[in-house]
Amino acid sequence: MKKIITLGIDLKDEYKKRLMAIGDLVSLESPESVEDFLGKSEGADIIYSDGGYLLESLPRLKNVFVTYPYIELGSFSSKELEKNGVLVANASGGNRDSIVEWVTYMTLSLFRQFFPKVRAIESFPFELQESLNGKKVLIVGHGSIGSQIGVLCQVFGMEVRFFERGDNLLDSSKDADLVVNALNCNPSSKNLLDESFFINLKPGCYFITLVRPYTYDIDGLIKAINNGIVAGAAIDCDPEDSGDTTNVFYQKALGNSKILVTPHVAFSTKQASANSREIAIQNIEAFIKGEPKNIVKK
Repeated sequence: MKKIITLGIDLKDEYKKRLMAIGDLVSLESPESVEDFLGKSEGADIIYSDGGYLLESLPRLKNVFVTYPYIELGSFSSKELEKNGVLVANASGGNRDSIVEWVTYMTLSLFRQFFPKVRAIESFPFELQESLNGKKVLIVGHGSIGSQIGVLCQVFGMEVRFFERGDNLLDSSKDADLVVNALNCNPSSKNLLDESFFINLKPGCYFITLVRPYTYDIDGLIKAINNGIVAGAAIDCDPEDSGDTTNVFYQKALGNSKILVTPHVAFSTKQASANSREIAIQNIEAFIKGEPKNIVKK
């Protein structure tokens, strides 16, 4: 039977039974270093990881199937890993709905400016804000999450466009009222949304990002905000630890009053957690059947 090693995963009894029925299961604590990861996973045919030191360890693994209970891990070369017999599967779609809900909330917050008026205790001048209806949104990234964001934007009457690989990014974004960054981390997306991208946006445009700063230039964004080009932004600070407001990136975003920033919580619902853990187990079952699914290609 295949040797299945879990690292840092709190398995429900149901999942333990399912894995023990198809392999030799060994459950270990989350590693404290790359060397610890490699030591704990030695001899494994399958690794189910909580993500601790996984990205850094991938290039040193051989002949193993790896899965984890979320979507984005970071930048790596799937082709190079395959040369070493390593396949990586994510929990594609597991947290999609929860992240799309966060994007919807932030979209409304930016355009309608509701937040300062919720439970207001002082009178304020009456102002007319902007409806979403008729606004042009460019979604950069057309995967599972980006596609669903498009569906919700259309419900609000927004004009939805997607940036596809090979398109001219500056041309695609020049008349957008909102840009949503839903990129995957791969060599072609590294710093794709750079300072020139932000500086060339239409004045008054909003920017929302749900992915890692690997794909965009936070300093370029802040410069565009300070120059009156970008009217405001919303950032979920992935990959910072959920709830951690002390790290440098979060503090930089927090330092600009026109950025609505959350500490890596866009995914954080009970449903997303349950979905992702179920998908990870299904990934293992599918691999053992010789029908691997949710394989990450980048």
